[in-house]
Amino acid sequence: MLKELNKRVIVVHWKRFASTDIDVFSSLKGFCDSYPTYNYHTLNNYLSKKKVPFENDEIKIERHPLIQKVRRPDLPKVLFWDFDFEKLDWNRSYKTVIERVLDKGNTMDWEEMIRFYGRENVIRALKEDITYLSDMTMEAVCKYFQLSKEKLRCYTKKQLHQGHWI
Repeated sequence: MLKELNKRVIVVHWKRFASTDIDVFSSLKGFCDSYPTYNYHTLNNYLSKKKVPFENDEIKIERHPLIQKVRRPDLPKVLFWDFDFEKLDWNRSYKTVIERVLDKGNTMDWEEMIRFYGRENVIRALKEDITYLSDMTMEAVCKYFQLSKEKLRCYTKKQLHQGHWI
């Protein structure tokens, strides 16, 4: 039972900022030490017996399992030769990952990227976030996703910043 408790964290949702502010504690004791107005024994009994979050006007406290395995796509390391592959934040770096996979990856890599991020999110990134793709990659992307070039942000950016013809 003790090992099971060590694999959970305490997530505190602060309501004062419309539920966007959260804190994560490794233990309920740590939370109660930081916020002495909350009684450890009361919260522990509540969370242990009822198995539902503790909630009042100010906060909502929940126990969550600790996610120990990092979720990441099954992409070849060679595509990210210039990054520390093990430390790459796949969610934060989605623009770089999508751009790299589209430009340097094969069809299987594209499918894995779509499986990981979702087709709609990849298309949204192409339309709103990805600022550079080679002309050849742009053509392949338009064909694969059935999009017109004018919908891609990288294409519109390229049109706005055309260089001299010499």
